[in-house]
Amino acid sequence: MDSVQLVYSWAYQLLNKEQSGELTPDNFNVAINIVNIEMAKLKLGIPEEYTVDKREARQEFQTTQNNSDALRKFIVSKTITKNGDGFDFPTDFAAFAEDGYLYVEQVDGKTYASTQPMDFVTAAERGIRLNSYLTPPTLQYPIACYENNQIIVDPSTINAIKLVYVRYPKTPFRNYSVVNDFNVYNPVGSTQIEWDALLLPDFAIRVVKYLGISIREEQMVQFAEQRQMIGQ
Repeated sequence: MDSVQLVYSWAYQLLNKEQSGELTPDNFNVAINIVNIEMAKLKLGIPEEYTVDKREARQEFQTTQNNSDALRKFIVSKTITKNGDGFDFPTDFAAFAEDGYLYVEQVDGKTYASTQPMDFVTAAERGIRLNSYLTPPTLQYPIACYENNQIIVDPSTINAIKLVYVRYPKTPFRNYSVVNDFNVYNPVGSTQIEWDALLLPDFAIRVVKYLGISIREEQMVQFAEQRQMIGQ
């Protein structure tokens, strides 16, 4: 069974089991899109769990093998050429995995190429480094920062960088046709969930949390407040 239909069926059965009413396909598509983004946020590291003394979440990108496995489908590599003063983010960019640029040098008549990591700094730190005689940015030790929704890299002679990043998962969508007043799943036009099958039960449970119409208004407020406090 296709993943998007499997999650729909699970959610439908859970709602019916609690006599919560029908799961409408349009509301399902809205809910599963939210859950899809939430899952990415959870695996990358929920910032609501950060504290001054502990700047990490219970689940966070590449801190455990489990999280690395969960995000493996979304780690991609792309070479980006300079556009004006900086480098544009890929349209599907979600978070950095690694960054660098291809450094080419000539040694004894031979050409060597290596990927040099970029040191990300604040705008203030960039100003200090650009005016420093001791630690200025060089081709071997470049720096980068954000400006005008671009990645600004110094030295400015660098014209291409390589990004290894986590992309957003594709937006899932359950297409359907109405037959005898019932919605019937249509795989044509549907977009499947990209996450591993082990996470599909989590999708169903989260959809039910959003769409369980038997939940009283007070309970919904409490649920929302809990999410705001702990971020999941």
